[in-house]
Amino acid sequence: MDLSRYKALLDKLVPLSYHHELDGLLDTLLPEAAPGTRFKLQAEVRRLTSPCLRVLDLRNLFPDQCRLVRHQGLDHMLPEPFEQRFMTLLQDFNGDYTRGLYETLLAELEALRQRPLPFNATPWRQPAQGIRRKESRLRFVTPVWLHLGDERIRGNSLDISAAGLLVQLSISRQLPEQLRVSFPELAKLPGLACLATPRRYRLYQSPDEPERLKMQRQDEDPDWQQALTLFIEQKRPRYGLDAEDLYSAVQSQCWGQVLLENGLGLSLFFDVQGELQNILANRHGGQILSHWQQDTPGDLMGTLLPPERVLSLGRQPQQPHLLYSFRHKGQSQMFHFVAGQHELEQRQAYATFINEGLRSGSLHCYYLSIRPLNLAGQARDTLDLLGVRTLKQLKWQLWLTPLPIPITSIATEIQIQQLSPFIRPIRQRLITITPLGRQSSKRQETRFKFQSAVELTLGGQHLAGQIQDLSCSGMKVSLSQPIRLEVPCLVQVNLVELGQRSRKWKLKNLPYRVLNQSGGGKVLHLHIEGAKETHVGFQFVTALLEQNQDKLRVRPETDHTPSWINWLCRQAQQQPPAPTFMLGRNDEGFYVQGAIACQPQHELMSFLSDEDKQAHFSRLVSRQLLQSIITQLLRPDGKQHLCLEIWTAADKSGKEWLQVNPTPARRHVLMDSRQTRALRVSLLVVNRLQLRQLDYVVPERDRLTKTSLYKTQLLEQQLVELAAMCQVFDITDMVRWRQTLTAPAVTPAPLPDSAG
Repeated sequence: MDLSRYKALLDKLVPLSYHHELDGLLDTLLPEAAPGTRFKLQAEVRRLTSPCLRVLDLRNLFPDQCRLVRHQGLDHMLPEPFEQRFMTLLQDFNGDYTRGLYETLLAELEALRQRPLPFNATPWRQPAQGIRRKESRLRFVTPVWLHLGDERIRGNSLDISAAGLLVQLSISRQLPEQLRVSFPELAKLPGLACLATPRRYRLYQSPDEPERLKMQRQDEDPDWQQALTLFIEQKRPRYGLDAEDLYSAVQSQCWGQVLLENGLGLSLFFDVQGELQNILANRHGGQILSHWQQDTPGDLMGTLLPPERVLSLGRQPQQPHLLYSFRHKGQSQMFHFVAGQHELEQRQAYATFINEGLRSGSLHCYYLSIRPLNLAGQARDTLDLLGVRTLKQLKWQLWLTPLPIPITSIATEIQIQQLSPFIRPIRQRLITITPLGRQSSKRQETRFKFQSAVELTLGGQHLAGQIQDLSCSGMKVSLSQPIRLEVPCLVQVNLVELGQRSRKWKLKNLPYRVLNQSGGGKVLHLHIEGAKETHVGFQFVTALLEQNQDKLRVRPETDHTPSWINWLCRQAQQQPPAPTFMLGRNDEGFYVQGAIACQPQHELMSFLSDEDKQAHFSRLVSRQLLQSIITQLLRPDGKQHLCLEIWTAADKSGKEWLQVNPTPARRHVLMDSRQTRALRVSLLVVNRLQLRQLDYVVPERDRLTKTSLYKTQLLEQQLVELAAMCQVFDITDMVRWRQTLTAPAVTPAPLPDSAG
């Protein structure tokens, strides 16, 4: 007989059977049951309450987490969560290890194993992880000598590349920034003898792990380069890390791209003087900027963030800030009021500012996080000359994220003159708004991939090169050696190989202008100089392409992403505005696919992490709450974002409290320091993702496809399952001041798209 329909009843009967007569329980709970059904239920209860002698040993599933749990002469090996569950179930089974307890644990274990990824714990990821070392490297352990004058320190390599090294020391020790390194065991191999001669490396030593050394080779030694490259190529099939590193890098970059394209925040870039130069806007950016439009989009953003405020924020780059603003229409002009949270606290003007902002109907609250920029390193090598010129003036990058305004009352009498210190003069200036996505190419005509030898003459100097692609009006030429030019400049072009094949054309000393440089100075972008009708190069290439279009491969670059925009996106991903959880969905339901770390917010990161420093989403959100959130976002009202306040605290006895959007009365209790402690208010902004709108412009993705097709397929499967994104903001300070106000607002202003 199938007793599954009686499972809820059996769950009640088992603990009650230890204290009451089973027949009497069935008469009370199931009086109309047939005799056969009553007999089966009684037999099932007796089976579930009978002793069990099978040992629970989960070391195969949790090898490093199990510990000994002794009970009634049996030695179980369980991880901590299952140990706690084991002790809880013992209370239901009168303290006895029974078949019912054993089967319940097995069922929960089977359900856990069927989940695609853990819901509670997942590693924190940095969006730029794995992109610095783009060369091949090996996970290979071999002795390494670190030379400090006459002293030698022994260490072991963890991974090796031609230009980099990761070394583990037996004991932690403070070392200089530069030192010499040699490989005594590798030098014994054929062709690697030069590795016994020490070479200079730059050291990057983390204060958290001083015994783990990241090193980069400084000496340009051809013998060392050739020896290490040879060794890596020989061992690469067995010890190579290329696919795993690229997979991790591309995955983090794709998550960062999702954050850029779907988050509420804008990424703003400022120069050394604190002047706003560029706004990196996503699809929601227009709604945020509309509050500051006058003649052109974003032209009043400088009023919100004048240079003095940006430079003041830059003095505390690790601390997030809250900024409030509203507009008040006077008798003759419009006044703009802008103030930070700390300014309002110091002047005791918080209530006045918020109330008058609500009265005006234009109050807005912004969450700011700023960091300095550094245009250096390998990231700069990918830029062309125009990109460097565009970016070298930038100094600060700031995330601006709108938050729901504080809910408060509108005072009956307010003197607007009290807020005169917060009036900011209007600073109208044109600001560049850069939309995410592919940009129109400067070369509108069709380009053909064509390789041919070419010679350039510049100031009496002859440079040999090769054409990479060709169009009627221009070409891209790669040189064997980098060259420094003052762009734009004139150059004479000699089409060496094409001139030999087409002798009726005079293809020497053709005038071209160098418009740009890329590839570290090795690639030149040329355009014809003078009128097209009289330019021999234009006439020849036009005839060449008309006669050979079927033989040449068209290079589809009518749209492209400029390198400087990629650099801006990378910089914006280096420091997200808040810790972010990426949520996936498959047949088993919703799960945490990954978590993006925000290192400047140490306290919030610690709160959202477990003892193993992994992301712990269930600290704030249960599966039931997550399902409720997603259900609301899937309603056909067009809502893209949902905001929730999560209040966490502990009472004097240590009991923890978690409240979702608590009532005013409950908030008052949680705010009372006599009853609770360690209060934290987290604002969850959950964004619904629409995959058809996502465009992953990730340069490493093509390399991953070439390196490992399996990793590419795994990444694409994960991206397809990506369903939502949750950002967590700490708004405890704002809430503490909000609680000093008594009544709710008449009409609180929502986020930009919460109405549709």
